[in-house]
Amino acid sequence: MVAAPDFLDPPGDLLRIRRELADGAVVLRVAGDVDLSTAGKLSEQLRGARDFVVPPAPVIADLDEVEFLGSAGLMALVQENEACRQRGLTLRIVSSSRLVVRAISVAGLAEVLPVLPTVQAALTMT
Repeated sequence: MVAAPDFLDPPGDLLRIRRELADGAVVLRVAGDVDLSTAGKLSEQLRGARDFVVPPAPVIADLDEVEFLGSAGLMALVQENEACRQRGLTLRIVSSSRLVVRAISVAGLAEVLPVLPTVQAALTMT
């Protein structure tokens, strides 16, 4: 994978997102808190990622390093998932973090936002 330095955030930011390209997909590596104050930044990065992807390659949000996923973050993921679908793209969520999986499950979004365990699984999913 190749990191794009224009998406590296300064240390200390509540939300840090790094964009990588892999097999035609865009992988957003997300770290920190996704809450009301940072959900807009996540949405903005996901919107930007859509411009780089040609179907059937997916947009992948790797949330393994997310420390908090609040309702605003969940809403951002749901909205971006729908925006991807409308453009013929898929948004794939990746995380092995119990916190992320639980937040999605408790919100009743597991069918809308299925979580895959690894980026490799998201890349090879058909």
